[in-house]
Amino acid sequence: MNKIKVVGDILELANVSKNIHIEYYRKECIFGINEVKIVVTKDSNLDIEIKLKEDTKLNFSISVLEGVKLDLNIITKGDSGKVQYKYNLEKDSNINIFKFQNIKSIKEMVIARLNGENARIDYNFKTVSNKKETYDYHIFHDAKNTISNIKNNGVCIKDGLIIYQVSSFVPSDITGCVVNQNNRIINLTNNKSEIMPNLYIDSHDVEASHSALIGKFSDEEMFYLQSRGIDYNTALKLLISGFLTSDINNKKILKEINKNIEKYWR
Repeated sequence: MNKIKVVGDILELANVSKNIHIEYYRKECIFGINEVKIVVTKDSNLDIEIKLKEDTKLNFSISVLEGVKLDLNIITKGDSGKVQYKYNLEKDSNINIFKFQNIKSIKEMVIARLNGENARIDYNFKTVSNKKETYDYHIFHDAKNTISNIKNNGVCIKDGLIIYQVSSFVPSDITGCVVNQNNRIINLTNNKSEIMPNLYIDSHDVEASHSALIGKFSDEEMFYLQSRGIDYNTALKLLISGFLTSDINNKKILKEINKNIEKYWR
């Protein structure tokens, strides 16, 4: 299995095949940000494990070459930081991302450029928020017949607060694209989370949709489970488990999610 481990902003482990090329740049100046550059040349699976230290600053650049498929699994734990991901997808490439994090706080930016025809990104993200988490997505459809499916699920507990800003761009001369955004936050606090879905589409030949929901589980869902003899806390745990594990098929990420569910909802 191809694996990368980053502690703070230091690349501690890079155990990958010849199909994945990695370069690590340390920025020595006081405002410098360390960067991990990854280029995938053939179909691959890659696990990235990140442990944030206080005020970590880190950039990732991930390029998937023409005709290549990458299954990318990311687990982020630890303290707080600022992290940026840049994804570059060439013609007929596909990146399938499963991501989970349980950290103190984060400011994260995701930039995805679908540079070649038929490029596709499927992004499935889950988080348990204890403090403020801010996510800013920019998805650029720079070629025809490109597809983006962005799905974010978050649960706010304790002092948790989540802000999702998701922006998708399709210029006027780009046709045949599919643009989907699905953002949902289960808020178990009194804090005010936000979802800002933006579709900047200048082309008429595009299939686009977005959904945004902030709230608790519905009374009908809770009633259904409690009417079958399940107590409130167990019913809540079951619903959270389904919410956080849906669409995740990576065993390591499922294990990490279930460990956190057991931690917070015993």
